[in-house]
Amino acid sequence: MRFVAFILCSLILGAPSQAQDVRAILLRSIGGERALQALISTESVKSSGTMTLNGEQGTFVQYFVPPDHYYMEATFEAFSLAQGYDGETAWQRDLNGQVSVVEGYAKQQMLETIYFESLACLFSDSLDREAAYLGLVATEDEVYHQIAFFPFGTDSIYVYFDTTTGLRRFTQTRLDQLEVLTYIDDYREVSGVLTPFYTLAEIPEAGLTTEMYLDTVEVNFPVAEEVFSQPSEMRVDYRFPSDVDRLTIPFEYAHGHIRLEVIINGQSRVWMILDSGSSTNILHAPVADALGLASVGSLPAMGVGGFADVTLVRTDSLQIGGLTLYGQVAGKVDLGKLSKEPGEGEFGGLLGYDFLSRLPILVDYADSTLTIFNPDSFQPDSGGIVIPFHLTMQVPTVAGEVNGIGGDFVVDLGNAFGLVLHRDFVLRNQLEQKLDDIRDISSLFGGVGGAVSGRTAYAAVFRIDDILLQSLRVILPDSAAGMVGSEELAGNIGNLVLENFGVLFDYRSSRLILYPDRGSAEN
Repeated sequence: MRFVAFILCSLILGAPSQAQDVRAILLRSIGGERALQALISTESVKSSGTMTLNGEQGTFVQYFVPPDHYYMEATFEAFSLAQGYDGETAWQRDLNGQVSVVEGYAKQQMLETIYFESLACLFSDSLDREAAYLGLVATEDEVYHQIAFFPFGTDSIYVYFDTTTGLRRFTQTRLDQLEVLTYIDDYREVSGVLTPFYTLAEIPEAGLTTEMYLDTVEVNFPVAEEVFSQPSEMRVDYRFPSDVDRLTIPFEYAHGHIRLEVIINGQSRVWMILDSGSSTNILHAPVADALGLASVGSLPAMGVGGFADVTLVRTDSLQIGGLTLYGQVAGKVDLGKLSKEPGEGEFGGLLGYDFLSRLPILVDYADSTLTIFNPDSFQPDSGGIVIPFHLTMQVPTVAGEVNGIGGDFVVDLGNAFGLVLHRDFVLRNQLEQKLDDIRDISSLFGGVGGAVSGRTAYAAVFRIDDILLQSLRVILPDSAAGMVGSEELAGNIGNLVLENFGVLFDYRSSRLILYPDRGSAEN
């Protein structure tokens, strides 16, 4: 039902001469004036059906209440996913049942979806500021009417209409630097409105494909308000000892990585890299295979240098010191390059969001210890500098400035280097003219998704809130793929910057706390 209400919004706006073609095309695509009147009287919509996510089959249910309440849940055999918006807060529930607030460009994408399903644009004063008819275009061996929509002043969303039937056939938009294509078909009449019962959404560069088949659509279905609200309770999938308020675990800091000993399923003792840049825990494929962990699906993952297909597996337990995580879905990837780092024991993979987000965790570089706090009694130690963050694909993201130029930077414990400046941020702000001592890097760097080449330089100043780092060496990747190709994020803060501090991750309060006296590097 994504496009039904958005067409209503556009149709009943004022229609200055420049918008006449838009109005006529939109009206025809939904079934004419009778369909428009049906849409005007719509108070709620419930739709449900089946879907496939990269080949994994499941079901979905979706609710929409004008002007801005939205909820969707997709259920598969081994996990479910959900997202919602209550008019103020956008949120999501991940495949391990944890709920987080959605911010940044991910929230923007959700709001655009709601824009297309919302009646709020009824109060807009001009259609020509929200849509533009671009004329006839030939694509995929057909000729279409092309209309550009630009809600909230973001990247345009292009919608293509069949010149014979008048129906919407596909849309073209962007998610950060990625092109998103959505194909629409199998139109049926629902309460007088022509409604697509089939949708195919693709992100070609990421290898992500979602097909949705509507089975039922119910109009003016009663929906409880709490359906759209962020759940207040989350699944507890860990055990913390009841008689202590904190656990202290030693780690090895080598080759720019923080290594922890982990026991998987009570059997395999391995070392894993702590990686706040990973949106889930990821097991090295040979270790997962040796444990006989069966696949429960797959999803693409974005790394520094590109995308990799990640198989999903379920673990019984991950034991890190005195803390145990239970029944989590994790990724499985061949991390061959990381597994070759020198060190004792077998390499097991990456500890990411599904570990770091559960409890407050302090990385003390000076003492090479990780302190995990009991969330029921947690009070941060004094002497720290509080830095608020939001999540971008489950990765902490903070505001910062390079030589006075601001942007959003992810905080990535898996980045064994220092400050990586993304290519678009560098080019858009002509940063190369403001950096010193630019030189080529002799070796590649990267992780999941591949490696990239680049150059290094010195930035005069890097600022995060009240923290100022001067004469800081930065990395300038050559690639526009993967995370370093982001057009929304300015860069990536790695361990050679973070090691100047002790870093406390407190996901529940959306904050980092930096302790200058607990860093292993000279400040």
